[in-house]
Amino acid sequence: MPSRREEKPPSGTATPRKGRRRFPRGGPTKDEVKKLREALLVLRASILESSRKLADEALKGSGQDFSVDHMADHGTDNFEQDFSLSLLEGETELFREIQRAIDKIDGKGDLPYALCENCADEQPAEDSPERCGTCPWIPLGRLEAVPYARLCVVQQELEEEGQA
Repeated sequence: MPSRREEKPPSGTATPRKGRRRFPRGGPTKDEVKKLREALLVLRASILESSRKLADEALKGSGQDFSVDHMADHGTDNFEQDFSLSLLEGETELFREIQRAIDKIDGKGDLPYALCENCADEQPAEDSPERCGTCPWIPLGRLEAVPYARLCVVQQELEEEGQA
C-alpha cells in the first residue's frame, strides 16, 4: 500500500489546526493588536460611563405634579426622555460592536480580529472593484480610526450603498 503524503498548504496560507478554518496570512501584528485592544477597552469604558449617564437622565422622574398649566413642560420632558433613550439604544449597539471586536482579539469569535467579514469567505477577484488593497484584511489605518470595524472600507461602502 503506498504511503500517503500530506499536502502542504499553499504559501501565504496559515496552517490550520484540527477542526479550524484556514485564514490567509496578514493582518495587524501582535503589537498592533495589543494597542488596538487597549483602545477598544478605553472606548468600551467611555461608552459604559456615557450609557450610565444617559440611562440616569432618561429614567429620572421630574418629581413634579403636572397640572393643565404644565402640559407643555410634560411634553418637553417626554421628548427629552425619548431622545435620551434613542441615544442609549445607539450606544448599546456600539458597545456590542466593541465587545465583539474584543472577543475576536481574545479568540472567541468565528473569525480572527481584523479579517473583513465579507471578504473572509469569498474574496473578490483581483481586478474587482469590490476588492481593497489589503483584502481580506481590514487596513490598519481603518482599524486605528474604527477599532471595532467588521468590514474593510470597500465592503463598508458597498453595504452602505445597499442601504440607501
